[in-house]
Amino acid sequence: MPKLIGRWTASIVLCGALSGTAEAQVVPDFAEYGAFLDSLMLAEGVPGISFAFFNRDGVLWEHVSGVKRAGSNELIGRETVFEAASISKPIFGFVLQSLALEGALDLGRPLAEMVEPVPEVAHDTRSALLTPRMLLSHQGGLPNWRTRLNLDALVFDELFGPEDTLRFVSHPGEGYSYSGEGFVLLQQVVEAHTRQRLPELAATRVFEPFGMTRTTFSFNEVAEENYAFGHSRDGRPDKWGLRVPLSSSTLHTTGADLGRFGAQLASEISNGGRFARMAEPVVTVAHDGGDRLSWGLGLGVFDTPAGRYVYHGGNNVIFIADFIYGIEEDLGYVLLTNSANGPGMVSAVEERVFGRSLRR
Repeated sequence: MPKLIGRWTASIVLCGALSGTAEAQVVPDFAEYGAFLDSLMLAEGVPGISFAFFNRDGVLWEHVSGVKRAGSNELIGRETVFEAASISKPIFGFVLQSLALEGALDLGRPLAEMVEPVPEVAHDTRSALLTPRMLLSHQGGLPNWRTRLNLDALVFDELFGPEDTLRFVSHPGEGYSYSGEGFVLLQQVVEAHTRQRLPELAATRVFEPFGMTRTTFSFNEVAEENYAFGHSRDGRPDKWGLRVPLSSSTLHTTGADLGRFGAQLASEISNGGRFARMAEPVVTVAHDGGDRLSWGLGLGVFDTPAGRYVYHGGNNVIFIADFIYGIEEDLGYVLLTNSANGPGMVSAVEERVFGRSLRR
């Protein structure tokens, strides 16, 4: 869970942002950021990155650097996909909000009224209390994961061992507890309810309309065309080959593609569009002075005296990622790294762009 530290210091915000005016602007020196990112990669021991700045008008700047696999000469390109890990979750949140706006899904309706039995947790009567809103905001009372996933799984039933039962760790609706399991459970319900699989739902509602041509929800033939390996802290390359698309964690994408999603989300938020409620807090996670960390419908919501940020991090152990948008500044970015050493880059980039860091 992110821990909020430090105080707000706006290093690149022009006059107006701190006074709360509506026309706050940020003017990054993009050329300077290229050199900064490259030097940071070297310092942190990260073989490759894909990065993009975005705002409500679109992708502003893209930077790719490094190699796909340590020890090779295969350079990262704009088409090279990375694992974005838990940044899968806001994509899924957007899909569900789209369904809700069409009347095809009620986020407040119990799962038990949409599918019977509720997958994985029907053995516990508390499953009757679960709703999509609870699970999207991590209030389902479920653990993050039961145990290590079977990375060779081809279908849901192969993900966990037969004796590895999903069990509640707290009462549904009584507090925040980050849960990848909750998203996977919700995915199964939504797929059964809509009779559409996650890849189809995401493609028709997000990837295709936003021009995300290099984005998939699993390591499939599209990703295999051009992909980065992840790396352990000591630089050993590896790659998750999971073929089961999971709403929690299997997104494969590029910095620019994810920036296109960010730009659409930023436009909705900035213009008070129908998806702007994704940036609204649902459950409070932590207070730190004048700062408040909450969770919304698939996104973290970070309120400071200077403004609101929506974000999500990604950590698949050997891939570390960051997605964040500052509403008052109208500036966001995507950082994808192919290394377990990525957290050092995440902290440094957040601090450079927004004047503070969200430690993960």
